[in-house]
Amino acid sequence: MQVLFIGNSFTYFNDMPYTFLSMIRTVDPSARVDSLAYGGYSLAQYADEETEVGKNALSKIVSYDWDYVVLQEQSLLPCTDPDGFAAAVKKLCTVVHRMTSAKVILYQTWAYKNGSEKLTATGMSYEEMNSRLRNAYRTASQDNGAILAPVGDLFAYVYASDHITHLINRNDNYHPSASGSYLAACVIFKVITGKTTIGLPCPASVSLYNLSVIQKVSDTMITPS
Repeated sequence: MQVLFIGNSFTYFNDMPYTFLSMIRTVDPSARVDSLAYGGYSLAQYADEETEVGKNALSKIVSYDWDYVVLQEQSLLPCTDPDGFAAAVKKLCTVVHRMTSAKVILYQTWAYKNGSEKLTATGMSYEEMNSRLRNAYRTASQDNGAILAPVGDLFAYVYASDHITHLINRNDNYHPSASGSYLAACVIFKVITGKTTIGLPCPASVSLYNLSVIQKVSDTMITPS
């Protein structure tokens, strides 16, 4: 299995693609994972063939026989510019579908930490930001024949359940913690394979308690593609 991640720091924090690779190799030992992720970048920037980054992204998409291409948008844009987000997803999905046999996965991100200055600066409540993200990603997945990886929905569920309280990095209140990145990898693994997430390998930085909660939640709440 060959999987390409395109996104930004919400993808590369805690080396999430490598964590995902260790998971997917339990199913396919020869699996390959690659990523293109620059801090703060948007999908529109990756879709812009007039720039070096855009050229590189489009070349990477078409130059290898990927099974899945995972797209992750800048964390705020689906809320503040849903039309721009939709257009960028459509452009990249069109390239993937026309030029490759890969399936597209949309990696839905999460609201900033509730009560944080980072969230307050958006002018949205925690619930509103989650809702806008959910609606934008769901619509984009439906409109483009893409698979939704509802990572943000599980962040909100775990947060509301009063279990793990540090899926989000405590230093900046919006990037994923090691546990948050592990949850993202579990969700993407589940939507691709449909196999249980119970017992998947886990970085040492994730506590046994967090591992147990994340594996159980992702295993029971995610419907495979």
